[in-house]
Amino acid sequence: MKTKEELKLYFENGDQPTQEHFWQWLDSYWHKEEKIDMTKITGLENGPRANDFYAAIDENGDASIAHIQKRRIFIKPGTLRIPENFAMSLAISEISIPDSVIDIGSYAFSSSLFTSLKLPKGITVVNEGVFAYGALLSLEIHDHITEIKDLAFAGNKLTEVTIPGSVLRIGHQAFNYNPIRSVILGENTGYYSDSFSAETEVSGGRLIS
Repeated sequence: MKTKEELKLYFENGDQPTQEHFWQWLDSYWHKEEKIDMTKITGLENGPRANDFYAAIDENGDASIAHIQKRRIFIKPGTLRIPENFAMSLAISEISIPDSVIDIGSYAFSSSLFTSLKLPKGITVVNEGVFAYGALLSLEIHDHITEIKDLAFAGNKLTEVTIPGSVLRIGHQAFNYNPIRSVILGENTGYYSDSFSAETEVSGGRLIS
């Protein structure tokens, strides 16, 4: 490869550089195929440290960690199961769950910060406390769900929810501590007196004693 000084000679006054000269000039600055060995970077000799965070500086000159407080989780397509307590209390702000998932363990995403959720079509049961004590404002439940277990969505910010007729049982406190004004249940949907908050008007369904 020619030096930069040699390449400059192609662009002197009065010269007419060719397209090849131009690409040589560009390649001298852009080495896209070159890679730096991580072990040669100070501080990364043993790989990146997942628990190291670098504070930014905000507009007032103060140290800020706001940029690392927004955590997103993207579950890979093809994933079948998410373990219980998977991301419990990690304050996840955004989540994407593919339809390939057939089971989400208890409390897997409890105490999260995401505000909307579309349940994956692969699951038929919403496990205990899986999305409890979060910040949900909207929720989409598909018509393959047959059971919503205890505390599944308790302690969120839902003001309304549509529960399909496919749901046969709603567990204790499944939607409790949500400001849901009213809900209409299918005739075969069983629920408990504490499945919803006392202020929620429940129509239809059958009360399990």
